[in-house]
Amino acid sequence: PSPIVADRLPRTWSASAVESLRQCPYQFFARTVLGLREDDELDDEVDKRDFGAWLHATLERFHALRLGPASVEVDIEQLVRAGREALEAIVAEGQADEAALLPYTAGFDAFARRYVAWLHAHEREGWRFEAGEVERAVAVEGDDGLRLRGRIDRLDRHVTQAAVHVIDYKTGARDQLTRRVNQPLEDTQLAVYAALLQSTLPPGTVLSAAYLALDDSNGIVEIAHPKVADTARELVRALADERRRMRSGVPLPALGQGSVCDHCEARGLCRRDHWAAPEAT
Repeated sequence: PSPIVADRLPRTWSASAVESLRQCPYQFFARTVLGLREDDELDDEVDKRDFGAWLHATLERFHALRLGPASVEVDIEQLVRAGREALEAIVAEGQADEAALLPYTAGFDAFARRYVAWLHAHEREGWRFEAGEVERAVAVEGDDGLRLRGRIDRLDRHVTQAAVHVIDYKTGARDQLTRRVNQPLEDTQLAVYAALLQSTLPPGTVLSAAYLALDDSNGIVEIAHPKVADTARELVRALADERRRMRSGVPLPALGQGSVCDHCEARGLCRRDHWAAPEAT
């Protein structure tokens, strides 16, 4: 129940690996050190992940083909077309069934209007889409061999200022995202993305980051991570320290709580439910 990894630590950690380490050391051991994965179930049921994958593909296609700011009507038309083409590609590749996705795709015209309204307001503030699905990897300064890697949903750049903005698309609940950024040091994902970019930006460039909550009938909501560059630097220092501790022989016990355990595929491997001491009565 308390494995020691020492010299078996992988050199490269993803944003999800960092999240696992912070949620539960044993989950990190199972997923990242042992490289275990749960087999996908063979069923035709479409869930929120399928919806999110389609939405990501749609927005990537839309922005890759968009030449620049256009009218509201043109942007809505192009976004709806991108959604249709992305859906056709996913169905052709056997990733999902079109009929099963219908509960999510039926209201896409309304989503397109909400997204374009947000996009035009965002562009009026001077931001322009630069790249999507950006793969980055960087060596952690001050650590012997650790590298971080990740895929950033979207990078925007300001037209008049030396500023770069990271956007991560989310289909989850807005309240959950808000709680996450209200405790910046607990928000791993955007901090890792910021760490991936910091060393590549020219001196003086302002770096910001936000989640973009897409699945809200009231509108598209941007939820900013305050001072994400500072959080990224603190996270890198903490990861280097933690890695040194693990290499020195500190164990990785199962310390997850609540929903971390409820949705963890390694729960039957750590067997915490069986070895944990009963609560005193």
